[in-house]
Amino acid sequence: MNRAVSFKLRNGKTVAIRRLRDTDYEAVREYYTEFYKGSGAKMVFEYPGAPVETKEHMVRKWENKNNLCIAAFDGNKVVGCAQICKLMPDNPYSGRNAITGITILEKYTSNGLGTKFLTLIEKWARENDVHKISAETFHKNARSVGNLLKQGYEIAGILHDVAFIDGEWYHQYEFEKIIEK
Repeated sequence: MNRAVSFKLRNGKTVAIRRLRDTDYEAVREYYTEFYKGSGAKMVFEYPGAPVETKEHMVRKWENKNNLCIAAFDGNKVVGCAQICKLMPDNPYSGRNAITGITILEKYTSNGLGTKFLTLIEKWARENDVHKISAETFHKNARSVGNLLKQGYEIAGILHDVAFIDGEWYHQYEFEKIIEK
């Protein structure tokens, strides 16, 4: 993904989706500060007070040719982030496998942004010789589960009692999508 994509949400708002760059660090930090306060943060192991990655670490990940790190911007505000990272790009046996993850601010969910992120991620995967994309989400994250299934991901397994949230154990679904068949 070399240039920004304009995307109209179901609610009528238009966001710009593009690769993250070093000048976005503060906007991304503000995004996660807001995201941590929402209910969706519990669904992706994010929480208030979580360790903050340094700018150097984040930018290194954003600039790595084996990753695609993108964000949706409403004006100058980041409202969603997505990434796909090759797991072991130099490994001759499993170097074509990647993992993806998406976070979106609560008021921007259920507007097609997650689907658009997954479409862009799959396009990048095809262009970058990825064979399999993995994703994981808690069993109670209905939006994520539904979106992954809708986009052709399959449940490959379940890990029981992965997190204890609000007095209840959560299971984690492991998803996968084979790109080339």
